[in-house]
Amino acid sequence: MSRIARELVERAGVDVDVLIGDLTAAARAKLAAHYRYTILHAGLAGLMGAHLQEVLMDVRAEHLHHFDALVARIYELDGRLPDELVHFAITDPADGSLPDGIGGDPKALVTALIDAIRRATPLYTGLCELTEEKDDRTYDLAQAILFEESEHDAWLCEFLGTGSPPRFQRGFRGRSPYVTRLPPTDPAGPDAPDP
Repeated sequence: MSRIARELVERAGVDVDVLIGDLTAAARAKLAAHYRYTILHAGLAGLMGAHLQEVLMDVRAEHLHHFDALVARIYELDGRLPDELVHFAITDPADGSLPDGIGGDPKALVTALIDAIRRATPLYTGLCELTEEKDDRTYDLAQAILFEESEHDAWLCEFLGTGSPPRFQRGFRGRSPYVTRLPPTDPAGPDAPDP
């Protein structure tokens, strides 16, 4: 199945090796972000109010959804990731890491998180541009992640009081509403026998 998906995307005019490289960079950034939000929530719990803790956990959950969806698409395109985390997790220092010394100031932390979200946007915009009208599945995934990143930005801006009035209800955040609307991936492929 993955070989067929790759050939279809290649025939549509996409350099699949470049696409897999971009998807891998996005997956690496999502895994790093998931880790970063986990550490922030655990390490700064006493300094943050309940609202910021909730937002961090919701963004963290959505980053994990994004990571899973990106990895699934990499494998659908016949790509592979290293078996060892250490070989996968090595990242560029410009990957959206947070500056040192902001841990004691929740507003500085939130501002740095907003900046990291905004620096990630061009990667997904580039994926949309690369796949538009050529690879609908990757395009839809990149667009869904872009929508959810804009929601993360809005949640954090609301915390700072710079965003629009709150428009989210408890229980909505953290569920990746755009990514979960995409068709599910069957890792066994369409020819797998029924259980």
